[in-house]
Amino acid sequence: MHRIKVDIDFIEFIKTGKFGFIKLGETKTEIINQGFSPEDWLNGETKESSRVWRYGNIELHFDNKNKLSGIFTDYVSNIDFGESISISNWWILSNDKASPNLLTTITELNSLNLNYSKTTYSTGYIEVKLTNGVYFTFDHPYEKPNKEHNNWTMTVIGKK
Repeated sequence: MHRIKVDIDFIEFIKTGKFGFIKLGETKTEIINQGFSPEDWLNGETKESSRVWRYGNIELHFDNKNKLSGIFTDYVSNIDFGESISISNWWILSNDKASPNLLTTITELNSLNLNYSKTTYSTGYIEVKLTNGVYFTFDHPYEKPNKEHNNWTMTVIGKK
């Protein structure tokens, strides 16, 4: 099977929710038939049975019907797209740097004229979700939940 590389324009992902040609709801078979086989999957599983496929530290999550239900990474300060994904237009992210904080992220989303909702959870994190399904999770720095929310840092980027 011919393996292809998926090109992701990160700003386009933020603005539109498009992650290359990969679409939520596609089956594992459809994704493999497009030449995008996983680089890794959960330990103790096969690529057919695993509910998570990995490309570097980017994860594709599948539901119980083997349909793509989410795209996820919790390595925001050091995103590794593996060998199968190339990235351009990193937006406010800069690999091997500190994660952006909530205020910087919201300011950038506003400059792109994007609509979003912000939810603060009692379990100690904040989620900013765009209308296109892309979301960001922010945690409190140094485990201090009462500290200024604008300084909480991005720990997750995903789409569901």
